[in-house]
Amino acid sequence: MLTPNRAKSRRFSQSPRLLITFLHLWCQIVKGLEYKNRIPGTLICDFAVRHRCIKMLAQSSLTIPSQTFRKGQSNGVRMKQQIQIRIGCLFWVALLGILCSPLSAALVYQENVPDARRARPTEFKKPVLIEFHGEINMELTRYFNNRFERAKQLGADLLIIEIDSPGGLKIESLQMARALRDCKWAYTVALIENEAISGGALVSLGCDEVLINPNAKFGDIGEIGFDAESFTWRLIEPKIESYLSRDARDLAESKGRSADLAEAMVDKDVLVYRKVNDDGSFEFQPVRTDAANKPGEPWQLIPESGPERFLTLSGQRAKELGIAQHFAENREQLAVELGVDPQQLLVFKHSSTDSLVHFFNNPFITGLLVVIGLIALYLEFNAPGMGAGGLIAGLCATLFFWSRFLGGTAGWLEVLLFAAGVAFLLMEIFVIPGFGVSGLTGIILLFASILLASQNFAFPQTADQWNQSLTTTLTVLCSGCVFLVVAAIISRQLGSIPILNRLVLAPQTNVESVNNQAKDDLGKPVPRPHPTVSVGDWGHAESLLRPAGRAKFAGYSVDVISDGTFVDAGLQVRVIRINGNVITVAMIEDNGDDSQTT
Repeated sequence: MLTPNRAKSRRFSQSPRLLITFLHLWCQIVKGLEYKNRIPGTLICDFAVRHRCIKMLAQSSLTIPSQTFRKGQSNGVRMKQQIQIRIGCLFWVALLGILCSPLSAALVYQENVPDARRARPTEFKKPVLIEFHGEINMELTRYFNNRFERAKQLGADLLIIEIDSPGGLKIESLQMARALRDCKWAYTVALIENEAISGGALVSLGCDEVLINPNAKFGDIGEIGFDAESFTWRLIEPKIESYLSRDARDLAESKGRSADLAEAMVDKDVLVYRKVNDDGSFEFQPVRTDAANKPGEPWQLIPESGPERFLTLSGQRAKELGIAQHFAENREQLAVELGVDPQQLLVFKHSSTDSLVHFFNNPFITGLLVVIGLIALYLEFNAPGMGAGGLIAGLCATLFFWSRFLGGTAGWLEVLLFAAGVAFLLMEIFVIPGFGVSGLTGIILLFASILLASQNFAFPQTADQWNQSLTTTLTVLCSGCVFLVVAAIISRQLGSIPILNRLVLAPQTNVESVNNQAKDDLGKPVPRPHPTVSVGDWGHAESLLRPAGRAKFAGYSVDVISDGTFVDAGLQVRVIRINGNVITVAMIEDNGDDSQTT
């Protein structure tokens, strides 16, 4: 027979079984909510994971204390009761949070779908049209975002998106659709002359009105992904599809369109039935293809939503079902419908400049510009005077910020940060001795300017923003590593590399003296000695050699380069190598003896 304490401990340790049983029932309820309320599967999470988390939490928090205190300790009964009470409270709080999260998601998605419907204004003073043609990729997305911001800066009150697209990237399409849905400064209209498929249909759903050609095609938002195992494109899993379905429903519902039709465009297993009310309005009802009971009269199945088929509508049917509001076959008919003057319509088109901007915004090209610019600056600092290195570095910086300016991710702040970083580095090299705060500040400012110029946000908050920031950071870091390797090679071979030695400005050569130069047995010219110094001469550094600077030999001041070490001004140096106009010196270890100075 069990003692009261042991009986209580057994009852307490068996409570996880009851909780797990309750959790199974709860999961079935939430699964029903997922379809009824269209909660995204990503918010509900995987129920198997929830099951394992609850089981581990229950077993670790309830059974372990009872096993621990069976061995007996002084005042163990009281301590055991206190610990069990505290752990039990923590367990119930955690359990309540896990179980309530699906309901909170359901409430949020039920109540917080924005109502973005707006009545059409009576007149428009600044109409703008953006051509949105072709596959939705990063180039088209960057072009749209740039023109969208330009229209806002111009004070447009009517924004027309001329869509002719077969679709493309999902996340970018959703971002553009949400931007149009949340646009408060202009009335948005989608003009569909040919097709708006997949991502093009999503962008259209975010507009206040849709004007469509009766022969155009609209819908088919089914998402596909690349399967690495079979090396083919195939439909994605239903769990991921539910997220896109939720977004499509929200976009349609926020503008007063049928959310059920939008879901059928995403989910091929959804059938949509329609009922005509007495006042001529429509009611829609979605049904799964595997449902046992399907609606009867007066409900009629929309034939385009057949099984294993994404809902795709013609322009005529889109207008009939309320997805589109009016017909328009071209811009002239659109202008008549909206009451705007075609001569006042400002049209934004995709140009070759946009393609060039997209090319320079590629991470690989960005890294290449950074590497070339840093190497050019390094060569310029090693070869005194303004030469090709400075010009190339300036050209790389100009191309980088020009592409970011037109891409809509950079402003004057990033340019000022870049200029300040260069100024700090110059001060560190030529003014302030030693590598310290000034040099570190310059590097940080340069990195911050490049990072901010490559993104349109200050701090990442979403997963996409984190990916963009990490891509830019890795690009800059890899570029820095490549630069360090190349700089180490150049420091040893400067002046002997066939192409790079031309970046150093050399004094004008007397052609006659070259023709009269002595030659060796093989007919090659014998190097002429330097006019002022020779190998082995001793002198002293006039300026800090880092590694370039000036040194004085027998009263002559010449440009020199150290052998890789920094030499403070006033220390003795010796010429170890002369290669053309490049004089390489080394610091003399014993700088206390001035007897050999020339």
